[in-house]
Amino acid sequence: MLMIAAMAQASAAAIDNAISGLEAEVSRHAASVHTLEQKLRKTIDTRVAVSLSLANPEALDLDSVELFLNGRPVGNHLFTLSDRDSLEAGQSYPLFSGHMADGNHQLTAVINARAVNKRFVRREVVHPFRKVSGAMQLQMSIDATGPDYEPRLSLGKQPWAGATPSEAGNAAIARPNRQKELLQDAEQARQQGRLDKAGQILAGMKEGYLAAVGYMNLAADFAETDLDPSRALVALRVAMSMAAHDTESARSRDLLDQLHLRAGYLALNNEEYDKALGFLEKVSLDSYHAPRALYLHGLALSGKENHRGAMQSWHRAKKFPLAFPGVAEAWIGMGRGYDIAGYPGQAGESWLAANVAFEGERTTLSRLADGIKSDGAYKTLVTDARGPQTEWFLSDSRTLTQPRMAYLLRFLEKADTQIAVRRVAGLDEMSAILEENRHNLEVFAQVIEHHGGMSDLLVAARELATTGRALGQQVLQTRQQASGQLDELALGFVANEDRRMEHAIDRTEQQVAHLYEYLALEKLAYEASGEGAQ
Repeated sequence: MLMIAAMAQASAAAIDNAISGLEAEVSRHAASVHTLEQKLRKTIDTRVAVSLSLANPEALDLDSVELFLNGRPVGNHLFTLSDRDSLEAGQSYPLFSGHMADGNHQLTAVINARAVNKRFVRREVVHPFRKVSGAMQLQMSIDATGPDYEPRLSLGKQPWAGATPSEAGNAAIARPNRQKELLQDAEQARQQGRLDKAGQILAGMKEGYLAAVGYMNLAADFAETDLDPSRALVALRVAMSMAAHDTESARSRDLLDQLHLRAGYLALNNEEYDKALGFLEKVSLDSYHAPRALYLHGLALSGKENHRGAMQSWHRAKKFPLAFPGVAEAWIGMGRGYDIAGYPGQAGESWLAANVAFEGERTTLSRLADGIKSDGAYKTLVTDARGPQTEWFLSDSRTLTQPRMAYLLRFLEKADTQIAVRRVAGLDEMSAILEENRHNLEVFAQVIEHHGGMSDLLVAARELATTGRALGQQVLQTRQQASGQLDELALGFVANEDRRMEHAIDRTEQQVAHLYEYLALEKLAYEASGEGAQ
């Protein structure tokens, strides 16, 4: 096992080195393409930008826009809450910045939105336009009016607004962040067992997400080393205060849910049931952590002899996919609740129903493994988790009811799987940059040939195109290696989940067997007492 682990680490290190080298080469290639574009711009300007605005923000709540130019996908934008706020405030949202030759073109936009009448809409709108010499700024305006609130798109030209920060096709490397450095120092001290030193470093950090993560990790160490949960709970309360100051609301809420869940678990283990309930009831019900919080909430109520309330919490947890932590336990807990309440028949039915659910989940896992083997883990778990042609993002909690999304979230709990997914995603991003550069170089070569002259720029464009194709092959080969490693991790994860379901089936079968044994003994005792009375 140690040899296999060492080989896997060596392979991962080799892939990381290859990715690092490719990142540098793709960055240089993108910079060269950008330099060529700047030289060409002195004579011919091929720039085109597309931005979006809402004519009637109150009528439509925009979820996403897919953008195509001449049938070529150039953008797939999923709007965050802050993006929606900006659109509602009348601001324009940039969708695309690239290059096109002069002439007739076609813009296609696929709009996904929720209308004010609560109706989900998905519409494809096609608009022709003509590119003329010079930079072109296209403004898409989406409008909708009652009673049907059907999205309508108008396309207009505006004065050139200037280049986007990503125009060169390569993100700038951020300067070192002081808060990240402090968190790394605190983590190093914590891993060395110097918890007091870690606490001192964290105390010097600014309020926000990173400080909250540091205190959460410190609380985990306190919980592991201390018999009394007091220090861990204090650290978690500090983390909650820090997380509340995070400027990213979605990230802040998710972290607060984690913190409340951990605090509730510690209080429950210390038999402080009311305190546990107070923490657990603050976990959002549309959160990834909701099923486990509901299961623990039921345990806390059961500890207070409120078995009916406990069963209500477990019943709510059962509505989530079995991939989530706490859901299988809630299924088993329902039977236990009926048993304690004195309803053995319903307890048996509940455990048998749990068995059926667990067996069905093993079938789901088998299909998931088949998908990973045939299509790869990235497509099966990451890309397809959204579902084919479904508005998976149109409801806040609907994503949590999809088994594949649930398994993706659980799969990404471990750092090594996050790194493996990030490798493949990064290589796909490099492929996208190279593809965009390939298209731009084709445009440059086309307009240079049409204009005449500038033979040096034409030669440079063709040389860059050749270099880009070679880089694309290297990226593809490295992606195959990274994807293979991700597949191994994913198949191991699915196998572990299958064993978890198998263990859950064993538990329910044992409960049913004990119940039948108890009922048989009760029957014998009843018959014996009846014969004695006769």
